[in-house]
Amino acid sequence: MKIFISLITFCACTLVVFLLPTQAQATTQRIGIVFSESSEKYANSTHPGGTYEGQTVSPKVDYSSTYNKELKAFLLYQQQGFNVEKIYEKDLNSLESLSQYDAIVFPYTVMMNHLQRENVKMYVRNGGGAIFAFQTARNESAKFPKAGQMDLSPLIYDVDSWVMEWDNLSEVFNSRFIDDIVLGNATISNSNSVHPIIQNATNELGKSKLNLTKSDQEWVEIIKPWQGGSASPLLYFSNYDYTDKPQTMKKNEFGAAHAIQYGKGRVVQIGFKIYDYITINAKANWQDNENGVAYSTTQGDLDAQVFMKHALRWVAENHNGDVPRRYNLSLYSDSVQSYVAPSGKFVFYSTVTVKNNGNVPARGTLKVEILDANDQVVGKGHDRYLPGLAADATTTNADRKDISTHSEKYQIFMPGNLAAGTYTIRTSFIEGRDDRKNVDEKFATIAEIKTLTRTKGSNKASIEVAPFFQDILATNGAYYDIKNLHALGVVKGSNGKFNPQGTLTRIQATEMVLRALGITPSSSATLNASDMKAGDYGYAVLATGVRFGIISLEDGKINAHQPMTRAAMAHALVKGFKLQGYTKHTFIDVPTSHVYFKDIQALYALDITTGYADQTFKPNNTVTRQNFAQFVNRTLHANAK
Repeated sequence: MKIFISLITFCACTLVVFLLPTQAQATTQRIGIVFSESSEKYANSTHPGGTYEGQTVSPKVDYSSTYNKELKAFLLYQQQGFNVEKIYEKDLNSLESLSQYDAIVFPYTVMMNHLQRENVKMYVRNGGGAIFAFQTARNESAKFPKAGQMDLSPLIYDVDSWVMEWDNLSEVFNSRFIDDIVLGNATISNSNSVHPIIQNATNELGKSKLNLTKSDQEWVEIIKPWQGGSASPLLYFSNYDYTDKPQTMKKNEFGAAHAIQYGKGRVVQIGFKIYDYITINAKANWQDNENGVAYSTTQGDLDAQVFMKHALRWVAENHNGDVPRRYNLSLYSDSVQSYVAPSGKFVFYSTVTVKNNGNVPARGTLKVEILDANDQVVGKGHDRYLPGLAADATTTNADRKDISTHSEKYQIFMPGNLAAGTYTIRTSFIEGRDDRKNVDEKFATIAEIKTLTRTKGSNKASIEVAPFFQDILATNGAYYDIKNLHALGVVKGSNGKFNPQGTLTRIQATEMVLRALGITPSSSATLNASDMKAGDYGYAVLATGVRFGIISLEDGKINAHQPMTRAAMAHALVKGFKLQGYTKHTFIDVPTSHVYFKDIQALYALDITTGYADQTFKPNNTVTRQNFAQFVNRTLHANAK
């Protein structure tokens, strides 16, 4: 790291001043402070209470100005020597815009929409730093309440589970939301003395503990880091005289601020109104006659300011840390039976279990279907929406609402005259929020298949493990990728073999991506290619692929049977799944002028590809069937929202 030297001449003497690396960085790094127009508007609005779908909705009262907190953050960091800029809600709509900043501060940014939360998540995952100071994006801005109506904007009404309290942003916090709790005459301090933020803050202050006190009552947010996650408490709610929820709240049990690592980025989450403790001496456009002063009931101004300084330095500094996003669900069924019931219906019974073994929460629909030889569903399948599977096996949460494993018994009825033959039982997990219908946000990520065989005249059926490709051994590095895609119905073989080293054609690649997205080729899709006409083999597949941006024409041709290149593969995955990823890393053989430069960058940012050891991507190389299966399966797991 460079050390900057300033030469100052005074009284014929030369004074050499050395700035510490962190000080030099503070003046050169770009720090964005979010000024959320809708969060300020929301703070000033009032709405009646009532009941919505059986849930009690509290009245929305007039809050203190959010703008004042944003202005305090901006002026505080400006006075501390950081290079700060104001950014607005429109900037949250673009990952590329956010990625220009070394760190972003969200002061009381309660309002965001799904796209903005996704961009913020990806910004951190790609290596950005962020400070979330109280009430971050727990309301859906698309549901901003209208005058005179109840406030239904809190995200809980959409996600149905506190496991996913912040919607798609939840996984950044590596924690579950517990509750909003009232504390009276509370003290916030640190017992953690190891983390660099605390070490640097206490060293600067010349004491071992930070202390922030508030003599009246205030609302605080309680979260709990998941077991084995990367969230570390920095400050604790260490003392108080009153709480409205003594059965939940315990002194020194819940963190008031946490340091978190997610992907290549760093985050500090603050669960109390830290800007209420801070005084800013500056003339500015303060609202509500606050004039930048701390609340009269608070003490700890300097402690709060120094903590915020070192929190920003930590999230913004250059580092090599990486806590990869690990989406890892397991799914299996047992106690399987199938026979003709007295009702005359052919009945299939089983118990299915899905478990979250990863480090991010998951939600989606557990689905079971029985398919005939033509992949047509027989009878009525079974499905169950699971609003949240925690990335945590802990059973000692305050209200024990976290679950990481879900098991259920179910039955499927089929016609009693079910024809003799072999059927496929596919059990899958379709990732995504139940109310979202976008193609790239609801797709099956894992599956298990078994076979159901009925012999002619039999009242029972035999259930077996489905056969797998003969030429894919467990020692193959792509074994689990191919096995999962086979269970999902994404990849097909021929004569019991997969042909892993076979060259993949453009039509085969397009078909695999469409299957992975759950898109059926459309007979109404048209293709304006000089080398293919309606009625040709694969026309509907490629026309649908062009419609969704998965495949593109090359000099007016679709080149259906030509090999798929690595560059075209990147384009197919990014456009098909609407992937977002931003990185400063470049491959030496992929210049910025390359037509698929951003697509290849996105795959690298999302850890879907690492390229080759010589820093090349080899964009013109062809893709084998095995390679493409690996990339598709990684994409399914990398893009779950």
